[in-house]
Amino acid sequence: MKLKEFIQEHKNDFNNETMSKEADVSFEKLLRKELHQPKKQKVISIKFISIAASIVIIFSVGFWYINSKKINVAQQQLMASLDADSAGKRLEGIYAFNDEYKKEDARIINRLIEIIHKDENANVKIATIDALLQFPSNEKIRKNLIVALEKENKPLVQIKLIKALSVLRENRAKKPLERIINDEQTYPIVKNNATLAMVEIKK
Repeated sequence: MKLKEFIQEHKNDFNNETMSKEADVSFEKLLRKELHQPKKQKVISIKFISIAASIVIIFSVGFWYINSKKINVAQQQLMASLDADSAGKRLEGIYAFNDEYKKEDARIINRLIEIIHKDENANVKIATIDALLQFPSNEKIRKNLIVALEKENKPLVQIKLIKALSVLRENRAKKPLERIINDEQTYPIVKNNATLAMVEIKK
């Protein structure tokens, strides 16, 4: 019997305060049962919420782990390409970086900076400069483009560096540009690009 039914059945006894001891005990039991019911349901609800939260956390951690593992594998493959002996393979790595990496990765950027200073292939250097230009606000990249221009002697790479620094409006590039312009051994086409860059930077 439910508490509500018990009260209706003993309505007159409640009004006249003539409840028997047995009825009183029964009423107390039913009352306790009724009072404890919500608490039990609450505990069950909390358990379900805890289980659901645990499942969400497990799936989230699992997704993060799988995703980070994929990223690590991709990074390793990219670094392997950038370190390859073949210029073609290095170019593949640079193009992959252009396509897949929209966020700065210090390890990869450091390798790309190393390429613009040390790689012997002009095409690889030119592609690398384009890749680094994805991050125009990166101070390390900007400084190293200037340093590369000061040391570079391949005309095509010089022109690419000049244009890159012109796009960046890098004032610190004025001195190396002046040296290129004033150097008698500089190719005319390189001088012309350097002169145009000086005008662009001064705007």
